[in-house]
Amino acid sequence: MSGPGTQRIEALEAIIVDLPLVREQRFAALDARSQSMVLLVLRSQDGIEGVGEASLPSGPWWGGESVESIKANVDGYLAPLVIGEDAFAVDSIMRKLDDAVHGNSFAKAGIEMALLDIQGKALEQPVYNLLGGKARDSLPVAWPLATGDASAEIDEAREKLDKRLHNIFKLKMGAMDPEADVERACRVARELEGAAKVRCDPNGRWDETTASWALPRLVEAGVDLIEQPLQRWNLEGCARLTRHCPIAHMLDESVCSLQDMQRVAELRAGSLISLKIMKTGGMRRTKTLSEMALAAGIPIYMGTFLESSYGTGANMQFCATLRDLPYGGELSGPLLVAESITEQDPEYRDFELHLQPGTGLGMSIDPEKLAAFRRDRDYSLHAVQR
Repeated sequence: MSGPGTQRIEALEAIIVDLPLVREQRFAALDARSQSMVLLVLRSQDGIEGVGEASLPSGPWWGGESVESIKANVDGYLAPLVIGEDAFAVDSIMRKLDDAVHGNSFAKAGIEMALLDIQGKALEQPVYNLLGGKARDSLPVAWPLATGDASAEIDEAREKLDKRLHNIFKLKMGAMDPEADVERACRVARELEGAAKVRCDPNGRWDETTASWALPRLVEAGVDLIEQPLQRWNLEGCARLTRHCPIAHMLDESVCSLQDMQRVAELRAGSLISLKIMKTGGMRRTKTLSEMALAAGIPIYMGTFLESSYGTGANMQFCATLRDLPYGGELSGPLLVAESITEQDPEYRDFELHLQPGTGLGMSIDPEKLAAFRRDRDYSLHAVQR
């Protein structure tokens, strides 16, 4: 038996899970009816199991990784580097992964999440205490409006308001002609004026000319935030837009690394930064990125990749450490994903997601639900004898 401060990793399993959505979700690049993720299950020699989730928005269009590539790279390259290591040596493990495998931030984030889960369970502490302590118990949560039909989206928003689930709504844009897309967004914003906040996310599908034309119309209709209207590489254009944007201009795709954050701060390329654990390669690095943004005077926001009930609980552990979130966040995945894979469900009430009690990540995978939704039950299990 090892002590609570030493947990040697003996096995790592990567499990692809496919979950249906409650309705079609239109992204700029595709339409989705399901959401897939990879569960990274680590087991220590003391029998402590840590689980991480690598979740991405319906395929590799956003960050280049897919659930299939995550599993292949974990099985073939990352797992052998983790097995035999101490779960408390996270810095050393993550450096090894970075040295051996370029990129793959989603896969690495899921592994780091599982390592922190083991640490928390071994120490009988929630993960937020491993990341600096708790600063909040809940998060105001936005809901994605992504059908492309303004009438249906207005009805959907009103239903969420009536149930006191959401009073912030974000229109996913970029899949339609810009004129029709802007007309749709303006109609939704005007219909919800006084009852809810409305925001827009073109997912980097506009050029500067389109954004300069669209923004005054969206602002006039009552939209209070625009997310990533320009391509992720166009930081100079983002900076020009920020200087003239009368509402919050949030960057998401443009900020995936600490180096990206440094460049954004130098250019003042955005007025708000969307944090996502997956894109930055883990909770600890995302925490550093958030501190860099705040040090530069740029507020932060808690974004989502439509995580499952498990991944959302894990994200909320991280989010609990963030004191300043003036625009809230959007950890709404479990309300869009039609099936849960956990023994407990995230708690949404009074327009906010509430932190779950417990050690580690505070969530437990339901084995029967996992058996029902895992893509293939014949996975190889990496294991060594030490």
